[in-house]
Amino acid sequence: MRSAGSFLKSLRTRLIISVVAVEIIMLSILVWNNSAIIQATHTDRLRDTAMSMIQQVANTSGTYMVAVDYASLEDYLKDVINYKELSYIAVLDRDDNVVVSLGRFSQPPPQTDRYPAQVNDGVFDIAREIELAGQPMGKVLMGFSLSIMHNAINKSRNRGIVIAFIEIILTVLVTVVIGLGLTRRLSVLSAAAAQVEAGNYAITVPAEICDEVGKTAVAFNRMVSEVASRTRQFEREQARTRELLIENRRLIHASLEVQEEERKYLARELHDELGQCLTAIQADAELIGDVAHADKRVLTSAKAIMDVSSRVYDVVHSMMHRLRPSILDNLGLVEALKDDIESWKTRHPETHCNFNYSSDLPVLDEHTRITLYRIVQECFTNISKHAQAKMVSLELLKTSKGLLLKIMDDGAGFSLDDDVRALRKGMGLTGMRERVNSLSGELLLNSAPGEGVCITITVPLKC
Repeated sequence: MRSAGSFLKSLRTRLIISVVAVEIIMLSILVWNNSAIIQATHTDRLRDTAMSMIQQVANTSGTYMVAVDYASLEDYLKDVINYKELSYIAVLDRDDNVVVSLGRFSQPPPQTDRYPAQVNDGVFDIAREIELAGQPMGKVLMGFSLSIMHNAINKSRNRGIVIAFIEIILTVLVTVVIGLGLTRRLSVLSAAAAQVEAGNYAITVPAEICDEVGKTAVAFNRMVSEVASRTRQFEREQARTRELLIENRRLIHASLEVQEEERKYLARELHDELGQCLTAIQADAELIGDVAHADKRVLTSAKAIMDVSSRVYDVVHSMMHRLRPSILDNLGLVEALKDDIESWKTRHPETHCNFNYSSDLPVLDEHTRITLYRIVQECFTNISKHAQAKMVSLELLKTSKGLLLKIMDDGAGFSLDDDVRALRKGMGLTGMRERVNSLSGELLLNSAPGEGVCITITVPLKC
């Protein structure tokens, strides 16, 4: 069934079948119509001949009947009976007695027929009264065989069928030849189109004849040339875009590294320089207070200096923690995240936060530690600004694929179709993706309005 379906899908096959079907239908109608015309022509001819002959015989027989010369009448009728279609002839007197009968005449006389096409016995029987000077003299009966007429009709019909059959064969041959030529050229176009689809733009189709297919081939060649030119241009632009993207990503990664180095440097300078200065100021203020214990004004100023320096130290300590938490370098990522989560809980007591982590986490390099830490910081910042969440979950697990970091909340969420708009609003997703990319990792974002946000990050572990 499949091969038959494929066979019928061929343009060549459908063309031949359609032409042959139309040809057979039209020729069948033509043969049927010609047969009807031939039969009507032959029957009309036989009827006219019969009527003419019987009229002539009746007129001639009247003379012989008056003279009662039946021998001469018989001789006359013997000449008439030689007509090839005449089956019998009989002359009856006025009392319906047979005077002369020639051929296959039988008694009683057969009933007369009105039209040859209505004959059932194969003989067209007709009769004519013999009158002379208006007086009835008898009757002439004649029978005409229809076999010769039927043979002529059949021969004409068979000749028409043979001609129609020959015409069908010629039509099929011509259609096959034309179809082969047409479909062969269309097959060349189809094969060329498949080559173009596969990426071969050097293909050309020869325009053999300047007809519709030839013009199509010329247009196809122009189209392929234009597509090839635009494809090459597109590939050049795409390669340039890839280069720019790689360069842009390299610059982003370099910028992030420089940013972290600057933060580390600033945190160290604040700790080493400003921290020591503040400690010295506090020590001098305490000494001043001990020395000038009798002067209340000096004691008040010394205490104010100690309070201000203590507040400044707290601010500096907080700045150092945001710039580069020392606990991250001293105790590792897990402890740094614990400390950051506790601080975040203090600022957002209405949100419950869980932190789950694997106990067998490996020691991470500095770049991985600070990158994952910044990603968690960005996530918590987004949650506090946009999510309105009641529950936040943080997971840091070791898997067969590496390190898994998952941050989930039950907040407002957003449509993923609005991801680009969310980036423009400063949700930091671009920065997170670039940070993950710098670790050769993968970031997956799932969210829907009213269903919160889930960010899953997988990072390969370095051996």
